[in-house]
Amino acid sequence: MAVSGSRTPEEAGPVIAYVDGTPSGDDAVIWAIEEAGRRGVLVRVLPRREPDRLLAEAADAAMIVVGSTGFLAMSRLATGSTAMEVAVRADVPVVVIRPGLPDAAPGPSAGRVVAGVDGTDLSRAAIRFAFAEADDHECGLTLVHAVDREEDREPAEAMLTRLAGERPDVRTVVRAGLASAILIEESAGAELLVVGSRGRAGLSGMMLGSVSQAVVHRAHCPVAVVRATPP
Repeated sequence: MAVSGSRTPEEAGPVIAYVDGTPSGDDAVIWAIEEAGRRGVLVRVLPRREPDRLLAEAADAAMIVVGSTGFLAMSRLATGSTAMEVAVRADVPVVVIRPGLPDAAPGPSAGRVVAGVDGTDLSRAAIRFAFAEADDHECGLTLVHAVDREEDREPAEAMLTRLAGERPDVRTVVRAGLASAILIEESAGAELLVVGSRGRAGLSGMMLGSVSQAVVHRAHCPVAVVRATPP
């Protein structure tokens, strides 16, 4: 079944930009303003806040855009990053704008929105969000699925074909290997990389999935983390 890219009324809320005084925070404001313009909604800029207060003040938001202060070690995901804490806890998509990367040659999905698809409910909300973002950006969409075994390739390709429907601007990628590595490669030159997250996972309530962790830290473009919706 094809996925619709239309937005729900709840997604007509403001786009929130979080300003923390860092260059990536400034970039987050610019990205948020452009996103709000594409959606035809308001943008609200919030100065430095503790995550609890930021999330409370963004309760009516359709999206939160935050800057990431650097390449944090994985062990610091739970303690050292407002961007990571907001990405885990927010009920709306969170776009993480990272500091500039060394120049990377444009990849096969340059100029497109890229979405990771794992074939479970975890990625359902992320896929719908990715379709809507591709429509807003007026660009194509790349759906990516990683397989462990060659015999998994055919059903995976069939799954992505069903998701793409009749849209000619959807590119499907099924490859063997680590999902994070494939997504990072596809992100070079992309408009946005979209991944799903269960959020509030683990005893601390502060961990993203391994794929989300990796792409937030290493992707070559902004990364949207989208919470899974109940089935």
